[in-house]
Amino acid sequence: MKGFREYLKELKARDDIIEIDTEIDPVIEIAKIQKKYSNSKTVLFNKIKGYDIPVVSNIFHKRENIALAIGTDLAGLKDKILFSVKNPVDTVVVKSAPVQEIVITKDIKPLDVLPIPQHYLKDNGKYITAGVILAADPETGIRNISFARMQVNNNNKINVMINPNRHLLRYFHKAEELGKSLDVAIIFGAHPAVWLEGAMPDGLVNDDMDELNIASSLSGRPIELIKGKTIDLAYPANCEIAIEGRIINDKREYEGPFGDYSGIYDNPPRKNPVIEISAIARRKDVIYHDLLPFTAEHFHLGGLPRETDLLKRIKQAVPGILDIHLTLGGCSRFHAVVKIKKIKESNANHTIVATLFPTESARDIKVVVVVDDDIDIYSPSDVEWAIATRVQWHKDIVIINKMEGLLDPSAIANTSASMLERTEILTSKIGIDATISLEKPDFINLYEKVGF
Repeated sequence: MKGFREYLKELKARDDIIEIDTEIDPVIEIAKIQKKYSNSKTVLFNKIKGYDIPVVSNIFHKRENIALAIGTDLAGLKDKILFSVKNPVDTVVVKSAPVQEIVITKDIKPLDVLPIPQHYLKDNGKYITAGVILAADPETGIRNISFARMQVNNNNKINVMINPNRHLLRYFHKAEELGKSLDVAIIFGAHPAVWLEGAMPDGLVNDDMDELNIASSLSGRPIELIKGKTIDLAYPANCEIAIEGRIINDKREYEGPFGDYSGIYDNPPRKNPVIEISAIARRKDVIYHDLLPFTAEHFHLGGLPRETDLLKRIKQAVPGILDIHLTLGGCSRFHAVVKIKKIKESNANHTIVATLFPTESARDIKVVVVVDDDIDIYSPSDVEWAIATRVQWHKDIVIINKMEGLLDPSAIANTSASMLERTEILTSKIGIDATISLEKPDFINLYEKVGF
């Protein structure tokens, strides 16, 4: 699969795209339809009020679509990601590209030319949610791609909330120490492997790894790049849109509120970095790519890379780890289910501790359920059955207080004002041992599932 358009054609061939031909308002109305099809269809909006550019969303509404994008099956998703991290493929630079068929460098007003939606009622305006940000380390030149929510202003400025764990923030701080701004490209509609790679957490991809090369490996072929018109970066030649610009050194503006992955508004507004746009490059027949936060697509995109990181880490700590799943009901952040081949009675508790070890991937996790290898961790009813039949609350529960959290309203409400001012949020975390106890071997047969 060569790129984004070929991917959409394949989804259409699989009857996975619903096309909306009525005119849709990019403010709120579009999000209502995206939400309606959150768990069922990719949505292509052919007519957006005020624009002549279609919008596509929900491309990763199921894990099978991610597997299709990177040339594997459901069982091989995590292995393919780990293989690509270990076996990067160099990108190549070309001289001309579809994305630069139209280039705007003067009187840049992104809200006039791109159908950027406002998703939720109290969002502070229109936000870029599906664009990935490309940047290079000012010292080493190693390239990073990552997600950050971006509040688009009426001028050529974008206020960007960069997660403190992101390499991008470290790059920006390095540039500021040098008294420089940081060149960036915001990429829309590149090969879906680029999109997936941009969601990979710190730890799965280290500072010394070039993320565009990892994306090449994920896609199965070298990604072709084109040099930017106004920045010292090359970005995917076949993408739909590339916004060129710079994160301005020593400048911060208020950003937010914003309806985020946990289904609450990240509020109050905070001062965040600012991108100054220097060019907008796009195809003539461009398609705008959007993501609605707090949907299955958002959960899959953020959850799968975190699952892969967590699996790699806990396998190193505990023998017998088979798989891990961050459940959709927990926004693919808050609830983890771990499948183990239990050998010792201590295995489950060790798994709980290893899963909650403080990393970016573990930060949001509030509940860890450990189950045996006869449980389908992707089936909520199977996991609930294990809890119902294999847990005794007085001895199979581990509670750890004063752990780091983030966008959990119950944690925010129970953290003191002084700690919130320091941007520290405290939460309680629980581990549930839903495995068969080995303490009384004579009773193990009691736990056997019925069968045929």
